[in-house]
Amino acid sequence: MRMKKRSNKEFSLTISHYKILQTINDLNKMQKYPTSKGVNNILGGKIDNETKQYSNLSTYGTLISYPGRKLCSYILNLVRREYLTYIYDKNSDGMYLRITEKGETELFLYTRKSKTKNKGDLAKFKSSGALIHIIKNNENDEK
Repeated sequence: MRMKKRSNKEFSLTISHYKILQTINDLNKMQKYPTSKGVNNILGGKIDNETKQYSNLSTYGTLISYPGRKLCSYILNLVRREYLTYIYDKNSDGMYLRITEKGETELFLYTRKSKTKNKGDLAKFKSSGALIHIIKNNENDEK
């Protein structure tokens, strides 16, 4: 039996993917390029000398219940789908994460959509003409 290969069209980003992208984007803006382990530590809320300086990030500790392997697989998936890329530093002989233009665009669209979502839903509700009435039976109305 042959396994069907998943196409890019079948892949949809979850809130966890967006948190990873946001974390790496925020770090890259500070000229910091994390490893997968560093992203795990930040999202997992690990408090040590290396991560405490990032405790002010909006995503710090937001995926505390996720095991490291799961986050690493999410990161690898984002790299494979070109939302993230690895950059090599010859001084440290290490591979570090950088958000790609595709990742920045997706993150921008998601944050813009999520900021206007409540307003859009509320506007849609008001314009639909739907109202909620509480009908109370009154003894006087029954007579």
